[in-house]
Amino acid sequence: MFILCLCTVYGVQAKITLPSVFGSHMVLQQSSTVSIWGHSDKGKKVTIETSWNHQKHTTYCGADGKWICHFQTPKGSHSPFAITISDGDPLLIEDVLIGEVWLCSGQSNMEMPVQGFKGQPVIESLSTIVIAKPDRPIRLFTVARDYSLTPKNTLGGNWQLNTPDAVRNFSATAYFFADQLQSVLDVPVGLVCAAWSGSKIEPWMDKAALDSFPEIDWSVLDREIKYPAQTPTLLFNAMIHPFKNFVFKGVVWYQGESNSANPDLYFKLSNAWIKQWRQFFNNNELPFYFVQIAPYQSHDKDDVNLALFRECQLNIMRSIDHVGMVFTTDVGDEKFIHAPNKKIVGQRLAYWALVKSYAIQGIPYCGPIAQSGIWKNKSVELLFSYAENGLSPELVALTGFELVDTDGNLVPAHAEIIRGTSKVKVWNDSISEPIEVRYCFKNYVKGSLFSTEGLPAASFRLPVLKAD
Repeated sequence: MFILCLCTVYGVQAKITLPSVFGSHMVLQQSSTVSIWGHSDKGKKVTIETSWNHQKHTTYCGADGKWICHFQTPKGSHSPFAITISDGDPLLIEDVLIGEVWLCSGQSNMEMPVQGFKGQPVIESLSTIVIAKPDRPIRLFTVARDYSLTPKNTLGGNWQLNTPDAVRNFSATAYFFADQLQSVLDVPVGLVCAAWSGSKIEPWMDKAALDSFPEIDWSVLDREIKYPAQTPTLLFNAMIHPFKNFVFKGVVWYQGESNSANPDLYFKLSNAWIKQWRQFFNNNELPFYFVQIAPYQSHDKDDVNLALFRECQLNIMRSIDHVGMVFTTDVGDEKFIHAPNKKIVGQRLAYWALVKSYAIQGIPYCGPIAQSGIWKNKSVELLFSYAENGLSPELVALTGFELVDTDGNLVPAHAEIIRGTSKVKVWNDSISEPIEVRYCFKNYVKGSLFSTEGLPAASFRLPVLKAD
């Protein structure tokens, strides 16, 4: 919705209305050409003055009363600024910070707040809430749940300071991401969280992006909408489209459980979704950092339906530029789909951003990924990438490994790190000719393999090749 602001300078009601994303305590992306838009009377002249350079920018309202203004932001700063917008009656936006702004979206694991869901805690929740200080330059904007059959230009929500009350109700994954980012970059960080529990990816896409998918049932839009979070386009229309022309540094995404029944379709949808959002935000290199769904029993912890979906997510990361994924083989919860350790997930998302979006050298950011499995000396020798400093724990029997024999039988396997290398040896004395090796390739099994720096290896299945 548009919010009507009261001018704090002259004490009169301003005619100008702004979308709720523009208001006191907001954060704008640093060193960028950003936009502010709103509504006033038809043909009105609108002047925007920014306090960081005292420049005035002029635009005019169209026949529909809408106006938009583009201007340049400076480098990030802890100093608060002000923006004055006037069509004759001035409107003042105060306490504006310039820094890094990220869009955070997905389903319940993104929506899960720092205080946790009822009966489902977040690790380090209270210790995080109690130290939240309003003068710390982290600002939070939660998009109110909404859905629409057609694209909207307004939404509900407002910018909040970093207070205990705001932090406890904000997305835990997103907040811990910002906490790490702000500590390292030492600039303000603004988070916009648009998430809805149980949502599929299709509701977060526009109609044009979905039109090429025959699997989409458009007839659901002609009936009573009972499940907006499962219905194509509805959440994009209401919760993302109003940000058209807004500048984000990148996207953090935690979603997939609701699409896990069809990984092949999800792979194609994800490619179309990322392409569509990049076009929508006018940035073909907009980074997307997402979270691999964590181990969870689902209907049967020994089944592989979620493992197949994690494999799909790994392939998404490998197939699209400027995309990174956090591995979660070590943080799942057998009974709860909402894994409690959101802090480590948020921090791992930040490692990706710090290296790939901010070009900070020397930070390990990706867990080990199995590249090949070769049969030699009566064992499978696995080679891992993203393990230049070796694997851990050495001198310990690893768990979660399996081999597949020529008859398709799946058997547990012994595994250990080849000391001082990025290789793992896997074997079972009863199998002389394995055709496939697997690691954590079940709905729920806790990972045991890490990089030396402590990042978990991705689950996988690989064909076994014979040594030359």
